[in-house]
Amino acid sequence: MRQEKGKGKRPKGRARARCLHFPFSFFLFPRAARRQPRQRGFTLIEVLVAFVVFVAIFGAVLQALGMALRNTRRSAEVSEAALWAQSRLDALGTVEELEEGTESGEFNRRYRWELDVRKQEIARADGISADNFPVDLYRVELVVSWGERGRENRQSFVTMRSKLKEGQF
Repeated sequence: MRQEKGKGKRPKGRARARCLHFPFSFFLFPRAARRQPRQRGFTLIEVLVAFVVFVAIFGAVLQALGMALRNTRRSAEVSEAALWAQSRLDALGTVEELEEGTESGEFNRRYRWELDVRKQEIARADGISADNFPVDLYRVELVVSWGERGRENRQSFVTMRSKLKEGQF
């Protein structure tokens, strides 16, 4: 096979510059598109707006957590007051005699109580006199309070108790 003159053969002493054209080569794009993109950051306004949004959300979360802690503490205090009231009301009429009147005292340094016992008159629809009924009914109200005197919390507990009249059974 003979080669044609000038094809495939390089002249001696001259190097031919060859340029490879890849699909994404710089030669395929206009000159303006070949410039390196300018690196941009956030502007001061954008940073300030992001900071304000962060502070607002963070403040709302802190407020919600504070409210949850206050509600948890209040719930624990009311539960403890209910336990003290239950123990006081359980003793009334069993360990202690059920008598009309008002009493007060302290469960401990934090919780105080006021007890009001009143005889409850009930009108009977069948016409029988209340004197003929073998038991007396009493309305018992126990108020448990705690906290400082200026910011006192109170919880009231009301129940009915019965007591056999003297000479019955």
